[in-house]
Amino acid sequence: MKRLLTSKSLAIPEDIAVSTVSIIIPCYRAQATICETIRSLLAQTHDDWECILVSDDGTSYLEYLATRGITDARIREHPVKTNRTGTVQPRNRGLPMAKGKFIADLDADDWWAAERLELLLPHAEEAGFVQDVLELFNDDGVIGHSGPTDGSISHLGPVEILQFDVPFHTIVRRELLGDEWFWHDSFIPDVLRSMWLANKTPLKWVCEPMLKYRVSTSSMSQSIEGAQRIDADYTRVLGEIETGCFEFMSPQNIAGCVAGFERKRDLNQRYIQMASAKTNPPPFLEWVVAG
Repeated sequence: MKRLLTSKSLAIPEDIAVSTVSIIIPCYRAQATICETIRSLLAQTHDDWECILVSDDGTSYLEYLATRGITDARIREHPVKTNRTGTVQPRNRGLPMAKGKFIADLDADDWWAAERLELLLPHAEEAGFVQDVLELFNDDGVIGHSGPTDGSISHLGPVEILQFDVPFHTIVRRELLGDEWFWHDSFIPDVLRSMWLANKTPLKWVCEPMLKYRVSTSSMSQSIEGAQRIDADYTRVLGEIETGCFEFMSPQNIAGCVAGFERKRDLNQRYIQMASAKTNPPPFLEWVVAG
């Protein structure tokens, strides 16, 4: 993984106020992991949050959690749908329910360190949106990180975001968003959304591993099938760049954006080639971490 080049103190002015954050969680066949995910929210040292569960498989996860002894008034649920639509549409459906000053992304099979909100919300208040380092884990334990874990800070523009080969799970000031979580329905919405936001205000990257990201071939985005869909989306996005679909890609950075997506597509195609030759290929991120 690339090392960030700039750093400064994590200190934030004490007079910056922090208020409610809304956490939107799309849920699809999430029964095996959702309890651990929600328990990580209940353990947050900053407890002024709400969680919106958006079912995409017909299950009432609020009822499911109750059967496991997990109930909390801060957890709400969007009316259940059965669409299997990925993550963009569930997050778009959940956003109108959000009451928070900040919007945070969380997947139903990941979890947060207890101090994540306490650490990152002041940075989101100051910078507009913030991302921390992902701690990648599988059933055997931690397998790597998405960047350095030295507490340094960088500010990334749209082109710099393309240096990274991991998902983006940001915390964003609500005012920076429109009526939707994001408008581009693809298999790489987190990257495009972060680039779009970074054109408004640079992404503040805090090098602390506070988000625990599960790496598994049972996740569509980590499988060869997911890689094939992502390959098609990279080609689609490169075509859309050529036709000027993305207003946030200015003439000054469009060449860097094209080069960044071409690099990511090349890496993804090398994974497809490797995985196609194996009976039990590793998940994409496990392969990336192994070098």
